[in-house]
Amino acid sequence: MKKAAVISAMLLALAMPFGGALAEESAVGEAASVSSEIYTYDNRASGLTMKLPGNRVENEKSSPAVYQAFLPDEGISLSILSRAYGQPYSESRMKGQVKEAEQFLRENIKNSGEKQVSMKSVKTAAGTALRAETSGKGESGSYSVIRYLFLRQEGTAMISFTMKEEDLKRNRPFVEDTMGTLSFYTPMQKVNVKGTAYTYDIPASMRVDYDPPIAPDHVLVAGNRLLMTGVVALPIAENKEFSFLPASLSSLSEEKKADIESHFRKKLAGESTGKYVKNVKFLFGTFHGRDGLRLDFDDQGDHNTSYIFVKDGKYISFDYIYNVKEKDYADRVIAQSLESISL
Repeated sequence: MKKAAVISAMLLALAMPFGGALAEESAVGEAASVSSEIYTYDNRASGLTMKLPGNRVENEKSSPAVYQAFLPDEGISLSILSRAYGQPYSESRMKGQVKEAEQFLRENIKNSGEKQVSMKSVKTAAGTALRAETSGKGESGSYSVIRYLFLRQEGTAMISFTMKEEDLKRNRPFVEDTMGTLSFYTPMQKVNVKGTAYTYDIPASMRVDYDPPIAPDHVLVAGNRLLMTGVVALPIAENKEFSFLPASLSSLSEEKKADIESHFRKKLAGESTGKYVKNVKFLFGTFHGRDGLRLDFDDQGDHNTSYIFVKDGKYISFDYIYNVKEKDYADRVIAQSLESISL
């Protein structure tokens, strides 16, 4: 992540009138209060969700980048600032950013006139965050702010709770409980598998190519900095290399499973990079409600995962390729993508 990306996210957060929000509660709540018991805030642009009180009073000027609401029962002004990067950043580029973010945050809190009470890295349900507590004085008296800053491979998020100083102790459990409902996910796009009625979701940061010269057997290929994906959908009758596959991958005998594995091993070994293929694994099972086969192997520092199905007389394979160093990111994205497959 470039330092400028961190700075721009925090500049936006620090520019918000935290103390002024308490002094101008009516301005924060220009829209009508909502009466439902629980509200799930879901920002699909940045991939963030959190449960909030239903009787919040929202700022009508809220946007995907900045959400503001006043929580009357707690006397809290809430601000959620979040953004997704155009491309995810690698694990290696994320290292060292926390210290830079902490230094920058300290300087800007000082410049804002607020007093820093504490700042430390904390574990939350949504991952590690930098939590800063500050105090200040506004037109309505002294106030306290609890900020959580998340630096993620796919974006940044700043969640702030501003309240009267005397309400801080009473509101701590509420703040912690609310943060316990926070979760992040990868913003996705639904794509059609060319020549079929099949669809699946892939990261919104991916560019889709339906005419990929690098993978002629695929009907689409897509990728971002950290992950590539593609789909093969070939009629078995016209592609004899898959003639060993049955009409369905359901209720297979152990003998048939072993035969399928044997054919795939031979196929991998016969490809141009076959001598580099290692750690080949097979898993027959049910994936998103459909019986299929998961095939995994390593190839010169990259990991390949394929979810294979047989339907409509076709060999169908949803493929994902990534550097082994990006396993955590890939596992999260692939899990989302797998759940979206429609055949």
